[in-house]
Amino acid sequence: MNLVEMILVGTLVMLLLGIFVVILVVLQQKQVVQYKLKLKDKDLQIQKERLVAVLQGQETERKRIAEDLHDEVGAQLSVLKLSLNALQQLAGNGEKERLRDTKDLTDTIIQQLRFISQSLHPTTLENLGLSHALDSFSSLMNKNRQTSIAFRTDDSAYKVDREKALNVYRVVQELINNILKHAEASKVVISYQSTPSLLTIRVEDDGNGKLVDGLEASRRKTGHLGLKNIESRLNIIGGNITFVRNSPAGTIAEIKVENFQPVI
Repeated sequence: MNLVEMILVGTLVMLLLGIFVVILVVLQQKQVVQYKLKLKDKDLQIQKERLVAVLQGQETERKRIAEDLHDEVGAQLSVLKLSLNALQQLAGNGEKERLRDTKDLTDTIIQQLRFISQSLHPTTLENLGLSHALDSFSSLMNKNRQTSIAFRTDDSAYKVDREKALNVYRVVQELINNILKHAEASKVVISYQSTPSLLTIRVEDDGNGKLVDGLEASRRKTGHLGLKNIESRLNIIGGNITFVRNSPAGTIAEIKVENFQPVI
């Protein structure tokens, strides 16, 4: 083997070694990236499980408080109302008027108590499903607010998974609370539609459109927990929400949840 052949062979060997080293480095980097992705996925899963546990704990506590309000405080107020009715029959004319005012105040407190109890734990959701629960929620809010809230449904009969229904209900509840606090709206429309594979709920208002700006602000800072909670709840159930400006004024929030039916 002459010198030229030796140089060619040596060059080829070095080239092959270089290629081999590059392949090893690429494979190693690929393994590192895959490992980091696995760690990230695991971390996201842990965060999701923690969030689910926190939300479940909140719902359990809300249910307990709602039941205590209904069973204990509600029952005592009902007894008080009966006692006022009995006293009104025995009282003189001047005292009857004062007792009537007191009874009216008691009725108002009972209505407020029912509103708080229903907000904490929507029994309609468990008994009749998401569509009826949102309809009941709309009616309940109309009794306590200046803003008109209407509910529209396509009357679809597809059942919604219990966990997904609860999270969607809380999302709509949070949206309405944000609208009432910040949007200066006079009218809100909640629209409910579902197909076998997709649940769509639209919340439209005729307010100042600040919800769109609020969503972007909430993604940049930690100050707007309401909208962050909305996205967190929807991420848990594989849903999403979009905000667009309504015409001529206000905001449209559209919630979409795929594969929402319970697994049989």
